[in-house]
Amino acid sequence: MPVADRDRFLAEEELSLRHLTHYLGAYDKYLIVPAGREIRRDGFSTLTVPRKFVGSPAAHGNMMMWRPLYRHFRRYEYLFLYHLDSLVFSGDLLTWCQAGYDYIGAPWLPCPETPWVTEPGVGNGGCTLFRVPTIRHVLRVRHRREPLTWVLDCLGRNMPRLTPIYSVIDRVHRRWPRALLERVLAHRARALDPARYGTASDHFWSLQARRYVPSFRVASVDEALGFAFEAAPRECFERNGRRLPFGCHAWEKFDRAFWEPFLLRD
Repeated sequence: MPVADRDRFLAEEELSLRHLTHYLGAYDKYLIVPAGREIRRDGFSTLTVPRKFVGSPAAHGNMMMWRPLYRHFRRYEYLFLYHLDSLVFSGDLLTWCQAGYDYIGAPWLPCPETPWVTEPGVGNGGCTLFRVPTIRHVLRVRHRREPLTWVLDCLGRNMPRLTPIYSVIDRVHRRWPRALLERVLAHRARALDPARYGTASDHFWSLQARRYVPSFRVASVDEALGFAFEAAPRECFERNGRRLPFGCHAWEKFDRAFWEPFLLRD
């Protein structure tokens, strides 16, 4: 569970935590916190990550392409990523692990609430199940086949900060690093073409991972609706046979009134 770079949880985050501990309290749980922060919670271990991975959706997306994150969880078969704008409604996590998918998240559905979605897909990264060995394999293949992606995945968000370093090198007439930087930035523009894939890591796992490992299994939209809802929860509820999903993401943002009867209050 990634946490924000502040000292306390907001009221709605406490509600999200209550759902998590009520339904999934028996599982190993980790807070992912930025370096320099002392955030503790009973029942949770703490995983500290560089601060560059906290503070924006782009920073978080970079973290989800960072191989050491998954190396930390290598003794697990599955990793359930739970943002603090998510909820869970059952303890059926093991059932979803046994479904055999490498990636499953709340589906994207074309609807008035998400006009940027033009066709259904799976799925959002805020309430997501990853198969750890396969995710690590995809990243290894990606970095081996396209070495510049290793630079993108490790340092990509900080490319502008490297420019002064290359300026100094330029002044002493060693120009090849500047050419390397330009190649990296050009590759980044191609690799993250929003017209094709969007710019978030969940688009990578949903749409690009099969380019590197063709056997990578992403759940279908219908199957993923049983796992989680995001936008248009009333439509999702009907499509899911009028059943609640295992969880949801962005419940406050998309039709909070739908979720109110199912919230665990004090």
